[in-house]
Amino acid sequence: ASVPSTRRERTDDTTARLERESNISSLHELSEDLATAAAAAEAPLTQEALAAAAGAAERLPLDFVLCLGAHSMRDEDLFGGLLPKEGEDREEYMEHLPADAKHVWTCRVGRQPSQARHYVDDEREAAALLAQLGAATRIGQEKEREQAAVQLQLDEAAAASIDGDAVGERAAAAADEQSLRSALECMDEIEEQISGFQLAFFLDYDGTLTPIVENPSEAKLSEEARSVVRALSYRFPTAIVSGRARATAQGLMQLDGLYYAGSHGFDILGPDGSNYKMAESFRPSLEEAKVKLEEQLAHIAGALVEDNNFSVSAHYRMVAEEEREAVNEAVERIVAEMPMLRRTYGKMVYELRPSAEWDKGKAVEWLIENWIKRSCELPVFPIYIGDDVTDEDAFRVMGGLGGFGIIVSDFPRLITDTAASYALRSPLEVLHFLDHFAFSSPSAPPSERISALVAGGSAAESESEASPFVERRTPAERYSER
Repeated sequence: ASVPSTRRERTDDTTARLERESNISSLHELSEDLATAAAAAEAPLTQEALAAAAGAAERLPLDFVLCLGAHSMRDEDLFGGLLPKEGEDREEYMEHLPADAKHVWTCRVGRQPSQARHYVDDEREAAALLAQLGAATRIGQEKEREQAAVQLQLDEAAAASIDGDAVGERAAAAADEQSLRSALECMDEIEEQISGFQLAFFLDYDGTLTPIVENPSEAKLSEEARSVVRALSYRFPTAIVSGRARATAQGLMQLDGLYYAGSHGFDILGPDGSNYKMAESFRPSLEEAKVKLEEQLAHIAGALVEDNNFSVSAHYRMVAEEEREAVNEAVERIVAEMPMLRRTYGKMVYELRPSAEWDKGKAVEWLIENWIKRSCELPVFPIYIGDDVTDEDAFRVMGGLGGFGIIVSDFPRLITDTAASYALRSPLEVLHFLDHFAFSSPSAPPSERISALVAGGSAAESESEASPFVERRTPAERYSER
């Protein structure tokens, strides 16, 4: 009632016009076309195009645009502005839009009349759409990078040999034979392995649930990932096994009901508050090492020292190449002075840990034997997912525990020295894999569910809780409903 009458009349007129003109359709039904358009728009830039882009007077148009909005007049203005009608003057900003209007996609959340051409039903479908689109448009790029890396290795081998062709053929054959298979592509096989067992999931954090970032404090968990892990923990025992301090890992996840193994397993907390700390007596030495490390690295720009409670990390990802050896030498000096500590390696990080024989693998063994087995009627089948060198300790014990490990790597074909059984390419694929177990109906064939997930298409599922990454109804059903 407080809205001025003129504004109400204008809103009513706009709504009536939208009801007459709207031709909105489900974007999920067209997700394959969407992915194709996005991939097709990613043509490589020529040198001339790059030069033009660098020029102050010229700007390249965007290759692809997806505009996703809710129900508001401002969003409607944006939808209309991206898709001008015939005869309307082109605004200055339109020169930056794709030349082909087919590469401009407008989508609203909800089915109300709209200038947008497509819709998704709710925020879950919006998240699913973005995840599928991100996966679809990265596949080609990742394959190209992997092929380039493999080709570089083959070229180097060929250059070092008189019979270069033979060396190249042998190297290529060896790479194919040893390459890890994608866990997403082996879901039928995995389903057979886990039949009759109680699943338990053990997840690294950095590089597994979140992408690797330069500053560790910026590795934030997405709400989408948090909801998947939460749902997973409702169905199966789920643990976060991280090099970070246990309290830090808890703060990043913000989830109760999980097991937390921080500091590479030296500090373990159960969902009921039970706590197990390995090597508590080493804390004074670690505090001293942290102070010394901070003093010795204070003059090196980009060096970060992180206190993980039962380990101390020296991050050098942001350190200039020529200064990284100084970080290495500082860590070496401290280890030489403090034999009760040992040095381990991670991705762009050195870590000081207690010299006790303990690691992520032993922490997982302890968790299963002492806590998880007690609450499970069936034999436990552990699945460990991680991306770092420190996760290899856990991969190595998986076979003895009756489970398997999955390594997260951009280039799984190039990995030859891992104890993992399968691979995933990114935290996004990890999310897809976990989502299968957290949400999907056990009655639907795994291959059908995962193929729909990877392709971004629509697959029919049972009436039970559906995955946010898989469309709940077939295109024909959605069309008949409309």
